[in-house]
Amino acid sequence: MANATHALTQGDSRRRFKDRLARLSVKGGGIAVLLALLLIFFYLAYVVLPLFKSPSITLEGTFDLGFESPAVQLGMDDNNQLGFRYSDDGFLSIFSLNGKGQLVSREKLAEFPSSFYAPQPYAGVSAYGLEDGSVSFQRLRFLSHYADGKRTFTPDIQRMDSVKLSNGLPISSLSFAKRHNDRVVAGVAGDWLNIVIERDGNEILHAAVPTSADASVLIAPRGQKLFEMVGNELNVYSVSDRRIDLRESVDIELVTGAMPESMTLLAGGHSLMVRLDDGRLTQWFDVVKSGERSLTMVREFDTQGGFLAVEPHRNVFANLTPSGDLTLWHAPSEIRDNFELPEIAGQIDTLGFSPRADRLLVEKGDTLTLLNVDNPHPEVNVRSLWNRIWYEGYGEPEFVWQSTSGSESFEGKLSVIPVVFGTIKVAAYALLFAIPLAVGGAIYTAYFMPSGLRKVVKPTIEIMEALPTVILGFLAGLWLAPIVETHLPAVFLIFVAMPVSFLLTAFVWTALPRSVRKKLPPGGHLFVLVPLILMLGYLAFALGPWVEDTFMGGDSRVFVTDVLGVNFDQRNAIVVGLAMGFAVIPTIFTIAEDAIFSVPSHLTNGSLALGATHWQTLTRVVLLTASPGIFSAVMMGLGRAVGETMIVLMATGNTPLMEWNPFEGLRTLSANIAVEMPESEVGSSHYRVLFLTAFILFSFTFLFNTVAEFVRQQLRDKYRAL
Repeated sequence: MANATHALTQGDSRRRFKDRLARLSVKGGGIAVLLALLLIFFYLAYVVLPLFKSPSITLEGTFDLGFESPAVQLGMDDNNQLGFRYSDDGFLSIFSLNGKGQLVSREKLAEFPSSFYAPQPYAGVSAYGLEDGSVSFQRLRFLSHYADGKRTFTPDIQRMDSVKLSNGLPISSLSFAKRHNDRVVAGVAGDWLNIVIERDGNEILHAAVPTSADASVLIAPRGQKLFEMVGNELNVYSVSDRRIDLRESVDIELVTGAMPESMTLLAGGHSLMVRLDDGRLTQWFDVVKSGERSLTMVREFDTQGGFLAVEPHRNVFANLTPSGDLTLWHAPSEIRDNFELPEIAGQIDTLGFSPRADRLLVEKGDTLTLLNVDNPHPEVNVRSLWNRIWYEGYGEPEFVWQSTSGSESFEGKLSVIPVVFGTIKVAAYALLFAIPLAVGGAIYTAYFMPSGLRKVVKPTIEIMEALPTVILGFLAGLWLAPIVETHLPAVFLIFVAMPVSFLLTAFVWTALPRSVRKKLPPGGHLFVLVPLILMLGYLAFALGPWVEDTFMGGDSRVFVTDVLGVNFDQRNAIVVGLAMGFAVIPTIFTIAEDAIFSVPSHLTNGSLALGATHWQTLTRVVLLTASPGIFSAVMMGLGRAVGETMIVLMATGNTPLMEWNPFEGLRTLSANIAVEMPESEVGSSHYRVLFLTAFILFSFTFLFNTVAEFVRQQLRDKYRAL
């Protein structure tokens, strides 16, 4: 017979060809799968790696236009073709940034100026405070033109209505802001702080507050808050249409141990940067304490003095020292990058960022220096992704994911911890519900259930896996969530009553005479348990209102919120855990049932023949032998729960919270990608961080599968002797 078989396999060339083709196809498919995984891995890494690229600064050009008076502000147009310079003698100079630089225009804006202020370091509205106590306003725009296929820009300067702040006293410090239709102007003239609010050209408020002649003033962009620095005191005023009130005073020297020198606002105007006389920079913003806002020093930056410039749209600032050391700081994460630029060493007069923060213009004496700045993702670093950050408006450092906002001054908060936590939370709640039911059902189906009934039950549960998860998410969000909210006591009664009732039923069953138990046909346990389940469900919903009235004051949601002190959302972790559990149960059940059913019959028969009971045989032989498969089933269910999208998307509030509270929502990695990827700008920090979350999700799945295979192999080797 052996020779005949050998002759059949060796003599038939077509069979040998088919065998070889099959082997090559299997190998090729396996290699293709590995290559696909590697391509996904490398593509994700390719998109993510630019996030962690160090910024760079290079010298683009230096030119001398022969300015006689010092500059009070430098800036550029949106396309970095023209630069502008406001001088302390009231002149506005426009010059080209291409080549060596050429003076385009020079115009006198103010006679006898005593101060200057512009809220942004780019083209827009600016103001000069004059010696006669008035304020002159002007708007600078750059108009684009197309000629001969080329785009050119020309400056457009518009004079605006002036404001009278004081009578004959020069304005030593000036600030203004636009608030809806109002223009809020504040200035220090003599020993008075004057505030004027105009609406449609009409003055609606003119207030004066005693101060010092050397005081400096700064108004937040929305015009509702005013900062006044007098000596070591920082006064914060609340500004309304009718009055100005002193909200609080802060002793800077007492808090920091040094005297303040100057102050400026970060992008958005929520943070105040205060320079101290020892060179340090401190960041301050409002923090709610005891129900009231209080200006608080949040962090300090160890600088050696120098000149400060802030970016217009991000919480990034540059500090340039006379020795040519330039430092870029991202304020929330306190990450800095240092650059040595000996070419611009010396006494710095002023510097300013371009609107896109990709250029930095420095004036030193008679020389203007243009620097290229490559810093595309300053808000993304290891610390901002994985550590607690104290963001503006928050009471303490927190993990925050908030990628978008309606405010133009908003900077994304891109901590991945909340979405990673949400992924772990939803997987934990889903497996907490699914593992007992799936594994218990697999044990009963494979070991106790009659074969005829098994042929019906097993395919039915396997078909559940083909149910679209969007249907489960739809039902969970629109049907299950309202039921859980309105019948919360009944839901918890079911969870408690089910296992207790099953144990009591089993105890009563074992206490019955053998003659009575034999009357139940094989598989007849279902005729006892199914009615029991239905009866328990009915009783739970019938007793729920009584429990709610007796123990919860008649309203379970108010009880959870007010008495237990936890938030309650309709679409919460309980709802998504139940829905996800139903999605995961078929996966765990199928694999675990196959593993238990595949235990060789001679092992179970031998155990029973030696006098062991069915329960002893199950726990000491069958489950140990099938443990590698059961563990693989659980890990497959975990992978399914981690990667699920639609159920989480529809059954939770998609709120990236860091709470184990089962009554609150969550956001997972997969749902976060599905929600935010369509609205992200290609190449932006938000876009690349979403790819980073995809990389983390991919790594999670790979890690779970690797651990599952390792543990499964260890269990298989351990119990192979059985």
